[in-house]
Amino acid sequence: MMKKITLTLAIIFCCGLTTTGFAQVMEDDSESDQWVSFYDDVHRGKYKPFEFLPVRRADVVKETRVWRVIDFREKQNQIFYYPLEPTQGRVSLYYALDRAAREGIIRVYSDDDCKKEVEWNERKSKIIPPKTQTLLKWNEDIGEEEPYDTVMTTTIQPEDIKKLRIKENWFVDKQRSVRDVRIFSFALIYDQPEGRGEIALFWVHYDDPEVRQLLANTEVFNPHNDALRLSYDDLFIKRRFASYIMQESNVFARRIGEYLTGEDMLLESNRIENELFNYDEDMWEY
Repeated sequence: MMKKITLTLAIIFCCGLTTTGFAQVMEDDSESDQWVSFYDDVHRGKYKPFEFLPVRRADVVKETRVWRVIDFREKQNQIFYYPLEPTQGRVSLYYALDRAAREGIIRVYSDDDCKKEVEWNERKSKIIPPKTQTLLKWNEDIGEEEPYDTVMTTTIQPEDIKKLRIKENWFVDKQRSVRDVRIFSFALIYDQPEGRGEIALFWVHYDDPEVRQLLANTEVFNPHNDALRLSYDDLFIKRRFASYIMQESNVFARRIGEYLTGEDMLLESNRIENELFNYDEDMWEY
């Protein structure tokens, strides 16, 4: 009888420990999964960016550099553009990069080679400088309206950024016998008002650890499965975007639009794209 009582007490004690431990695990998981803001995830480093396999320069037998454009107005690319305001733990690419650059989390550059670093707050004020506007106000002393000057401060809005420009290297690695691609840098493109043309806000070096960390920890909407998390880093690595080539490396450093127009531009862009993909198949021709 005494043995039965002892055995029963031991079982109850063990069950109590198991229940307590399970409750602690559940509580810790629920707290870690709570979303505070995308910015907090960046600092915590909750998600690690994808690590590329190292490539030796001696193993690269062919390389081509291209510049391509991602238009956010295309249906497949709208996940870069929306939401215009932060919601449900998601932000637009412009919002994420703008905030990180303003607070010094990432470095930004004025050139696609990422050699000339710039201070984003200063550059931003030069792109859209404050304007002086003359308004009318009622002057009680003279009983009529009189003009006065006021400074109108404007800023870039997320809806003003409709394109992304990417500089990337396509190469053949003889060690792995594969054709591969690596993004070198990218820039948000701002369409200036009054027909002044497009301008790159700043260039970001894709391989900077701070940039990769930001992209990996900034969640985007997954149009195919809400249960599967998707980040900006996933979009770039898996190339889940629609784009067109605007330039291929050439002796004159010219863009396609500088020597072709209209339908010929599109045909040239498609020709370069096909060459990049066909080279992989041509490697194995007998």
